[in-house]
Amino acid sequence: MSEPQDTPPVETSAEPLARPKRTLWQRLGGEGLAMSVVIHVILVLVAIVWVVSTVTDGAGKKDPNAFATGAGGGAGGPKAKEFKTKTVPKNVKSLAKTNTRITSKNANASLAIASLPSLSNPLLSAGAIGGGASKGFGGGSGGGIGAGKGTGVGGGRNFVSVFGVRGMGLDVGISGTLYDIKQDRSGKPTSAMGVDVYRDPANGKAIAAYRKEVKEFLVENNFNASALNDRYKSPNTLYAQQIFIPPCPATEAPKAYGVEGKVKPSRWIAHYRGVVKVPRSGQFRFVGSGDDWMVVRFNGRIALDSGFENVIVKNNVYPQFKGQNCDETHPSTLGRPMRCGPWIEITAGQEVPIDIVLGETPGGGFYAFLCIEPRGTNGQGEGMKLLRFSSGALPTQIANGFSRIPNVDMEAKGWIFTPVRMAGMR
Repeated sequence: MSEPQDTPPVETSAEPLARPKRTLWQRLGGEGLAMSVVIHVILVLVAIVWVVSTVTDGAGKKDPNAFATGAGGGAGGPKAKEFKTKTVPKNVKSLAKTNTRITSKNANASLAIASLPSLSNPLLSAGAIGGGASKGFGGGSGGGIGAGKGTGVGGGRNFVSVFGVRGMGLDVGISGTLYDIKQDRSGKPTSAMGVDVYRDPANGKAIAAYRKEVKEFLVENNFNASALNDRYKSPNTLYAQQIFIPPCPATEAPKAYGVEGKVKPSRWIAHYRGVVKVPRSGQFRFVGSGDDWMVVRFNGRIALDSGFENVIVKNNVYPQFKGQNCDETHPSTLGRPMRCGPWIEITAGQEVPIDIVLGETPGGGFYAFLCIEPRGTNGQGEGMKLLRFSSGALPTQIANGFSRIPNVDMEAKGWIFTPVRMAGMR
């Protein structure tokens, strides 16, 4: 009997197969979670890119039918907030065209319909575009153009006279104050009061007291306004863009300053002052006349004393200008000539204090005219120009000059002495 041979073991189902080892991440389903997170991140990024591109495109395009707040030409300007309210779109070109004439096709018709008015006028077109607003630019919500400063702009104009503009500022001219030498600040009479009768001889002492106080203010106190603190002072300030006052009753000055019920038309003074910027280099002189008197101080020196009375300068000799003898005049029919002051050397851009003091002594009539005259290369004057502190529109009564003072250049182009601050301020 042969020996039994060894046979290899047979694998049976009773013995389980060995399983590969799995990590904890795999057992928790990590692969699926990671894939889900990646997909969501991609979707979020796509959404962000779409939103940003949409917002950017919308911000870059302004709705042509939106309108801005009424900033006008002033502080708001191009940064004015836009409202979402839209006006009805209008075609500007179609508004500018002449409308078709409407007629009847019936030759026997008794009614003829006139043609519609043309809107070719740009102002009419602008009115149609703006929806009929009547308050100017800026959607009609403002009071005019800009921030409301300046004569007649933005509703800021509340009083204008040849004596000055009330309620403005240095953008209009130099500041003026009226002082009544006849009464103190509490309204009690001073030695300059006298009687309220024009040219009454009884006013001799009152006039002497007035002249004495005027000279003390101009000479001893060197135009210092604080020297008049004990005299009645107008509560209103006027800003003068020129001193060009045609003959008028002396009552007009108190009236212009709003104190006509408080100040009688005699023995008052009006003091205008400021610091002005010189417009160009060269030489010029003041030319003028006042009733009763006018004194001009420029850069600390008396530059003109002219009128029915001379307050400081004697025989037209100006000691502060090396004793210049100023006998030249310009023609006028005012009763006194337009007298010339000394030549003054100036430099463009220089900031110079100026004082102009006007006065009325007995009452009655009053006027004041102040011009400048540039000096030509031949050493002679080139003609009178209005002394101006603003390029704005002149009061209507002097816009074309004054016939009794011929040949005055009222525009004074290139010779505007622009105020930069109040006198005494630095």
